Amino acid sequence: MENVRNLDSHDGGRTIKTIQSVLGGDLGYSFQKFIVNAADHGVPQNRKRMFIIGFRDPSVFIDKPPPAPLQFDMSDILGGPVDKRIGHTLRVGGRRSGVADRRNWDSYLVEGVEKTLTPFQAKLMQGFPPDFAFPVSNNEAMKQLGNSVAVPAVEAYGRQIRAALGSF
Repeated sequence: MENVRNLDSHDGGRTIKTIQSVLGGDLGYSFQKFIVNAADHGVPQNRKRMFIIGFRDPSVFIDKPPPAPLQFDMSDILGGPVDKRIGHTLRVGGRRSGVADRRNWDSYLVEGVEKTLTPFQAKLMQGFPPDFAFPVSNNEAMKQLGNSVAVPAVEAYGRQIRAALGSF
């Protein structure tokens, strides 16, 4: 499962306790939670999400995958010098907020000129292959990308899950 990093504090902590109780107690799964930053998995996005991982065998757990170096940075994505190596979290909605807006997530200064991310650039920040197609409008693509997970982070945790399952 994947959700916002602050799920622990939602409803005074009751939400995560309910999830853990249902998965771990009622359904008998192991229960682990990790705060995962996309930037720790090679993509230039400071996107922190909670991953919850459980196995039907309650004795099975995984180790947190090792971090991976950045494969490219925001200057590579935007095609010119950017003051941030790692970009903002992509979010659903709130597009074109501008670099001066405290809620900015999609605009950067590139050689003194304000640039807004395109769906192609946002796709790279999420770790999708360059040829991955979103057969929707640009607005809808940005919404989907803002609601997506960083592909390399999921792959890293998937390898850990596969290794844990390989012991059966």
